[in-house]
Amino acid sequence: MSSVGEYGRLSDDELLRRTATDREAFGELYDRHVRAVLGELRRRGLSTDEALDLTAEVFAAALVASRRYRPGEAPALAWLLGIARNKLAHGHRRTATETAARRKLGMDRLTYSDDALERVDELLDAERVYTNGTATLPPAEREAVVARVIEERGYDEIAAASGATPAAIRQRVSRGLAKLARLGREGE
Repeated sequence: MSSVGEYGRLSDDELLRRTATDREAFGELYDRHVRAVLGELRRRGLSTDEALDLTAEVFAAALVASRRYRPGEAPALAWLLGIARNKLAHGHRRTATETAARRKLGMDRLTYSDDALERVDELLDAERVYTNGTATLPPAEREAVVARVIEERGYDEIAAASGATPAAIRQRVSRGLAKLARLGREGE
């Protein structure tokens, strides 16, 4: 859900650098990587509600530790996934909501409705199809689909960045999504 504004154009390293004085910068980083962290925790065997709780803890810990992040050493996503692995290794599956980072930030324990948990599972399943399936698309279609669906960029912005027309981008996205839909139906 990356924004198209100022924050959407910044690198992860720059967002983390700005976090000390601008919490909205961290919000952009969260938007970029929350699905990846959540998906990784689900793949490691946590239930959806456990994964949601631990994801909140991971980002709270990352916010607290953001001043210690060293740009260029590892991508921010790798750093976040490392925090997630450390949280799992320390046995925080059931007690993730009771750990220090969230308390330090004054964050309340999150609760989720059954509908919300189901929606998260649907989003993760859909993202897995798109992520795995995009590798099978021709490069121009893959780039257009990722920019439009995953990065949530507008057709005009994608067109400007690629040198194509908005109509051409729409066509690439449409064709790519149709191929991914067929792939998803074949995988059922």
